[in-house]
Amino acid sequence: MRIGFIGGTGPEGKGLAYRFALAGHEVVIGSRSRERAEAAAREVAERVPKATVRGLENAEAARDAEVVVLTVPFAAQAETLPALREAIGGKLVISTAVPLFFDGGRPAMSAVPEGSAAEQAQALLPSARMVGAFQNLGAAKLWEGDVPLEQDIIVCADAAEAKRQVMALAEEIRGVRAVDGGPLASSRYVEGITVLLVGINRKYKTLAGVRIVGV
Repeated sequence: MRIGFIGGTGPEGKGLAYRFALAGHEVVIGSRSRERAEAAAREVAERVPKATVRGLENAEAARDAEVVVLTVPFAAQAETLPALREAIGGKLVISTAVPLFFDGGRPAMSAVPEGSAAEQAQALLPSARMVGAFQNLGAAKLWEGDVPLEQDIIVCADAAEAKRQVMALAEEIRGVRAVDGGPLASSRYVEGITVLLVGINRKYKTLAGVRIVGV
């Protein structure tokens, strides 16, 4: 499968691209700058020499991908996504953004009129089959090497088939179990967990993740 990462030159985008390249998928990294996209693609390709990894501008990456992963920071989402509406169309789109900011050095969550970053992305890309997932994964953990993550990924969507597809994709990453988190509106709670994790990680100097017990 060809997976495109919009805004994929940051740590989270490269980390997820690396993990999916390890799983055998073709990867396209998108950016506003083709040069930055190509540089990020080279970084991933150096770590997974047998993988097919390319760097393109965001619109080209969206058009070329079979599945689109949004790794644009939340603050840039409203500016970036409308221009990609035609290129993305009705594709399966995964929202990973979290409306996180720091208030006096403490992590906090911005109020989003639509309810969550994923719901805002759906409003900006109305034809897309939107799924919220991967918000609770730390970039450093993704990039640290071919080691099991040992974490759960909570997946939220209104379209049942889109949710099943993303849950199956998530479980191709070593050490990941996918958990059905309900409708897309539940993404607001999953995104909030990230704010909590950032505070825990800072306090304990660790890379904590999520495990759901009893299911």
